[in-house]
Amino acid sequence: MINIIYGSKGTGKTKQIIDKANLSITQHLGDIVFIADTSRYIHDIKYQVRFTNTKESNITSEDSLVGFIQGMLEANYDIRYMYIDGAARMIGKKIEELQSLFQRLEAISAKTEVTFTLTVSSSYEELPEFIKKYIPAKE
Repeated sequence: MINIIYGSKGTGKTKQIIDKANLSITQHLGDIVFIADTSRYIHDIKYQVRFTNTKESNITSEDSLVGFIQGMLEANYDIRYMYIDGAARMIGKKIEELQSLFQRLEAISAKTEVTFTLTVSSSYEELPEFIKKYIPAKE
């Protein structure tokens, strides 16, 4: 499963994803991983969540990010939730170029039962259709 937190730059997406990661400790079973491209938020994440800074691991492409995720999942079968803040920025792609990444994450999720939550810097109207399918319909 993939969940999206979207909004224009400066709308509080990072705070939302941090809050969701911290809240998931009390609501879900399984291990939790938070992936970002900075250590700026390391003290905002509760210690029960495994925090990873992709810059420290030299992750700069889609292949390296997916390989990193798969490696973490191979090493720890108990991971059930992965929060990724700013994947497009992390791998140096525009949002419109992320379809392959989302397809790969969807396949990983189906195989491992991991739920991915990602932030995307875009208004709803500007989101590509392949991302909109991960956003629940507004009631």
